[in-house]
Amino acid sequence: MIVDFNRDWYFYKENTSEKKAVALPHDAMISENRYARCRSGVSGAFFPGGIYTYEKEFIVERQWAGKYIALHFEGVYQSATVSVNGKTAAYHRYGYTEFTADISDLVEIGKNTVRVVADNSLVPNCRWYTGGGIYRPVWLEVCEKRHIEDIFVKTLSHDPATIEVSAKYDGALRCEIFDGDQKIAEGEIGTFTLAGAALWSERDPHLYTLRVTGETDTRTVRFGIRTIARNAKDGFLVNGVRTLLRGGCIHHDNGVLGACSYYDAEYRRVKIMKEQGFNALRISHNPASRALLRACDELGMYVIDEAFDGWYTPKEYHDYSRVFFSFYREDLDAMVKKDRNHPSVVMYSVGNEVTETAEEKGVRLCAELRDCIRAADDTRPVTCGINILLNYFTKKGYGVYRDSEAYEAKPLPEDKVYREKKSGSAFFNAQANRLSGMFFSLSKTKLAEQLTNMAAPSVDIMGLNYASSRYDIDAVKYPERMMLGTETMVGALPYNWPRVQKYPQLIGDFVWAAWDYLGEACIGDWTYHSYPGLPLLAGQGMIDITGKPLAAMAFMQVVWGLRKKPYLCVRPLDHAGEIPTTSAWQFTNAIDSWSWRGFEGKKALVEVYSPGERIELYLNGRRIGRKKLKEYKAVFKVEYQNGVLRAVALNEKGERLAEHCLATGGAETRLTLRAEKKKIKRGELAFVAVEFTDDAGELKPYLEKSVKIVAGNGLERLGYGSALCKTDELFASDTHTTYRGRAFAVFQGKQTGVFTVTASCGGVPAATVSIEVV
Repeated sequence: MIVDFNRDWYFYKENTSEKKAVALPHDAMISENRYARCRSGVSGAFFPGGIYTYEKEFIVERQWAGKYIALHFEGVYQSATVSVNGKTAAYHRYGYTEFTADISDLVEIGKNTVRVVADNSLVPNCRWYTGGGIYRPVWLEVCEKRHIEDIFVKTLSHDPATIEVSAKYDGALRCEIFDGDQKIAEGEIGTFTLAGAALWSERDPHLYTLRVTGETDTRTVRFGIRTIARNAKDGFLVNGVRTLLRGGCIHHDNGVLGACSYYDAEYRRVKIMKEQGFNALRISHNPASRALLRACDELGMYVIDEAFDGWYTPKEYHDYSRVFFSFYREDLDAMVKKDRNHPSVVMYSVGNEVTETAEEKGVRLCAELRDCIRAADDTRPVTCGINILLNYFTKKGYGVYRDSEAYEAKPLPEDKVYREKKSGSAFFNAQANRLSGMFFSLSKTKLAEQLTNMAAPSVDIMGLNYASSRYDIDAVKYPERMMLGTETMVGALPYNWPRVQKYPQLIGDFVWAAWDYLGEACIGDWTYHSYPGLPLLAGQGMIDITGKPLAAMAFMQVVWGLRKKPYLCVRPLDHAGEIPTTSAWQFTNAIDSWSWRGFEGKKALVEVYSPGERIELYLNGRRIGRKKLKEYKAVFKVEYQNGVLRAVALNEKGERLAEHCLATGGAETRLTLRAEKKKIKRGELAFVAVEFTDDAGELKPYLEKSVKIVAGNGLERLGYGSALCKTDELFASDTHTTYRGRAFAVFQGKQTGVFTVTASCGGVPAATVSIEVV
């Protein structure tokens, strides 16, 4: 029996007396007050962290006596101590892997109390926003002492479809396999050949259900039938078919929800990325949540499941490196055993930008980590995101912590502000904007080649971060080496993607980042300094935190060959004349809008992304000019006028291929609420966009005003905010300022009925939308 254990908790932070009733998942950090001198800095988006305590009373039934009783935690950030009735049940250090607390001998018949203390007080401890507390779900399990564990469904062959089922159990086991409600096979545990079975892939993510039954226990597992293979001649093969990975890297947070992992939010995020053209995600740089992998299974999204950001060399003052050798084996094992039945997981990664691979000790460790994974799952290849330039600088003695800089595991004095040392990945980020061209050249040097050759044998597929200049060289000199662009910049896609298509050894390209995220604040944003507030978001996503695809996303679609018509976008006219701080990661801040009433006569910088040879641009029927596309892009300067802007794509003969238009919206202004679903089940999430538009719904991107949003009692507001990278406003507030005409709110259905969401702003009529909870 598995019981939902996520309701009726009480929470408080250390040094506070107030206990708050909360439901899980719960991010204790997201509602904390940020301040400029906070030691977490831009990495942690200036959130202070702390020690968080959760308590819950629960009843143990008399019939549970003598049974196995356990609590399964999907994720607690971090250093979690679990106690029941005052006695310690478990301790778990890593904030991104799940763990189990066996409480069988600690509980009593009747009322019991569980307490979870999450210690996230030592900051900075990560290079991005972590969240804090019990940010993923918790489950109570009650079963017999003899129970089934470690079920593994391994696909042996796709033609014919053959699977092998294994499990840990003291006794005989029988299996039943279902396709929906229809039983298609049964028998003793072992090997099954399923004639005519549907295979799982990105195009047809077909899932089956396995029921395993023993004398004392029954378990079910969802699985898909698919094989993974790779070789230098045929490439990366899914069910025997060469597959190119159109990939994006994502962090674990859910924007205005903070670090909380809700299935509805994860499903929505994966669905949007799939619709925009991604077929693969790299979970950066920690194991994926169960909810995210479930969504990837159901929608057909390939996943690189990554274990760690770093190993024993620190990247932040209090990070996992300090305890790496004490816990890495159990955390690797926890990741693989949790995720190996998910068909979406096609590859494991043991690390990211680990400069340890610039030395023999680190290379040996990399191979050891690979072998640890193989021991638990030998069906998927292992990679590692290696930044050859970081290894290059490590060899030269730049940008790394030294042993003499070892720290003591205690907070810094309150009167001391932590000054981030630009080490490892932070060092690379700081230099990339200034030296990206030189980085491309340095990746081709002899030393870079030696470092690549040193690391490559320790993985199945060589993951290269920002080292695409090696592709042509290594494909010729080392033709048997499999490669993967584990982290790249969007502007490099016109160079990278033709090589992915050309070389079977190069299996894909993963842009940083597919979806914007909290922390590493403003590292990718084109930041206008007229915006006040502390840096909050990275500003690096092809899709912003509200789920709106940006111009760079359309650029990728054009390069991938998925978009056949031009894409028009305009640099923000409300900031014409301002010079933003720019970033190499996000190559534009242009907006797909020609609705800029009040800015007539301003010089507009118009960008067009398109297939073809040339672009002709027209404004209100008058030709502005014709330009040759350079790497799928052309840029025009136009004096803004209300009306219709039209781009026409031409081939090499000057023949029309396709066109695309943007039109100015009406002069009237209204608030518009767009609910993605108007009917949800109790407990599900409702996603609502808040926009300034004309009467026809055309967005007005220059209107950035404070909007209050309230809802009926049956809807609980879980988060409300915008995609603005710099702000002092909190996602927990009912009032937020729109950014580029837009904000975004998330509600959870708490009671059945029809409830109204209302948005209000001075000077415009209030907007409402009704959501039914069933």
